[in-house]
Amino acid sequence: MSELKGWLLYTKEHYKINSAFAQRFIDLGNNGRSSLKLMFKDDIYFGVINNVLTVTDRYGNSIDKPDFVINRTIDPLFSRHLEAMNVKVFNSSEIAEICNDKSRTCLEMARLNIPMVNTFFLDKKSIISQEFPVEYPAVIKTVGGRGGKEVFLARDYNELCKIATALPSERFVVQKLSSAPGRDVRVFVVGKEIAGAVLRISKSGFKANFSLGGNCEPYKLSREEKGIVNRIIDRFDFGMVGIDFIFDDKGSFLFNEIEDVAGSRTLSMTSSIDIVKLYLDHIFKSFGILT
Repeated sequence: MSELKGWLLYTKEHYKINSAFAQRFIDLGNNGRSSLKLMFKDDIYFGVINNVLTVTDRYGNSIDKPDFVINRTIDPLFSRHLEAMNVKVFNSSEIAEICNDKSRTCLEMARLNIPMVNTFFLDKKSIISQEFPVEYPAVIKTVGGRGGKEVFLARDYNELCKIATALPSERFVVQKLSSAPGRDVRVFVVGKEIAGAVLRISKSGFKANFSLGGNCEPYKLSREEKGIVNRIIDRFDFGMVGIDFIFDDKGSFLFNEIEDVAGSRTLSMTSSIDIVKLYLDHIFKSFGILT
C-alpha cells in the first residue's frame, strides 16, 4: 500500500490550546506509512457542487480528499460528509453524533444495562412548565456541553428553572446528584482496548474536571470495572474516547458520559502511556498496516 494521506483537523481556537498535543500527532504521523497534515476547519467549506460531494478552501478551490481524518473538532455532519466521500474519520460520525449528545449517550448506556444515576431527558419548556419527580440537589447539564462547563447544581425546583432559563440550550439532562460528588474516573479507550485510567478529584465543588482545577492520580480498574467498560467498547467502534464514571454510595461505577474529542493531559501526567502512538497504530491497523 502506498503512503496514507491524513488530516489532523482542528479549529484555530482549540489548536492554540492544544498545539503541543497536535504536534505529537504531526511528529508521529509523518513517517513511511503516512503523511499527516494539520488542517483548520475554519478554512474548509463543504457541500454539493454540480451534484458532487465537495470540500473546498475559502476561495472555492477543491481540496484533494485524504485517506483518513483525525477529527479534533465537533462537527458530526462534516464527519458524515467525509465518510460519504469514502474517507475514514476518527472518531466516526456515529460516535460524534451519539457522544456529543448526553441524552443519546445515556439512552445507549441504558440499552446496555450500564448503571447510572436516575436521569431525565428534558427540553426547556418541559422544565419550566411544571415540577417533575427529580431528587434534589439535582445536576442539570446541557446535552452538548463539554469539559464540565455547562453543568450546574440546583438545590430546588426554582433554582433549576432559573438555570434552564438562563442557558441558550433548549435540551438538557437532569440527574440526581451522585453519592460521592467531586470524584470521577476517566477511562481512556483506543479502538477496542483500554489504554489507561485516571481518578479526578475536585478541590472544591461537585465537578472533578482537571480543566476546572481538579487533581488527578493513576487509577487501577478492578475486574468488575473493566467488565463495565468492555461492554461499552463492544457496542461501539471507537477511535479514541474518554469514558467517565462517577461513584455510588458503595464505591461502584455509575456511567457519566463519553468524551468524543478527549484530551489526554491527565493520562500523560500520571503515566508513561503514549496515547497518540496507540491511536495512530489503531488507525494504521484499520487500513491493514501492521505496526
